[in-house]
Amino acid sequence: MVAYSMTQNTQSGLSQPTIEYILDQGQTKLAILPADSGPVFIDFNAGKKAHRRQFGGGKGQPLARAIGLHTQYIPSVIDATAGMGSDSFVFASLGCEVLMIEKSEPVAQILADGLARGLQDPEIQDILNRITLVNADATEYLLQEKPSVDVIYLDPMYPEKKKSAAPKKEMKLLQTLVGPDLDSQNLLAAARQIAKYRVVVKRPKGAPYIGGQKPQAEISSPNTRYDLYINRALPSL
Repeated sequence: MVAYSMTQNTQSGLSQPTIEYILDQGQTKLAILPADSGPVFIDFNAGKKAHRRQFGGGKGQPLARAIGLHTQYIPSVIDATAGMGSDSFVFASLGCEVLMIEKSEPVAQILADGLARGLQDPEIQDILNRITLVNADATEYLLQEKPSVDVIYLDPMYPEKKKSAAPKKEMKLLQTLVGPDLDSQNLLAAARQIAKYRVVVKRPKGAPYIGGQKPQAEISSPNTRYDLYINRALPSL
């Protein structure tokens, strides 16, 4: 068993959770163990991730249209705010080569564990072979490494609303470990420098634009808005 001692998050005032190996349904998994809820681990072939892969709407879903994916064009994508890897998994399920960047070391560790286990599953191993994970600050990584990529995707964390429903377990964990993203303007600026074709920012519907920067286009779903910052037109095929 592996356990890590973590410092207190000064933004939330909550003690950081431990991270340990657990036995779940006969399989050993690396999980983050918050003090006030059950274990959080990554399973790419179960729950919401599996449902989105099977019933999410394919290339016609708003997320796919936002990154410019269509029948004859499959972009490479950097998910610069990987979190629990759900959107990255959708991109890879649709055929994209994906680089996930996650700045929280504990979250990156359970992502790596989920990828390692998923690569042993014949049903999804081809999908996960299209995903690479980096544990880094996304702004620094983009500016230092200057990776060649078609689309950069951002889903920044924002402060909780005073009047809002209790967040789900995974979101609450991310809020504890990462806190609100106070550097989103710098990340957007770096992404716009690096992305070949566009930067896509996922926002709650009705939320303000990052730094007041109005995008060139938007794609909306019932609860979500995708802001498109376009550097150049997608390839015409």
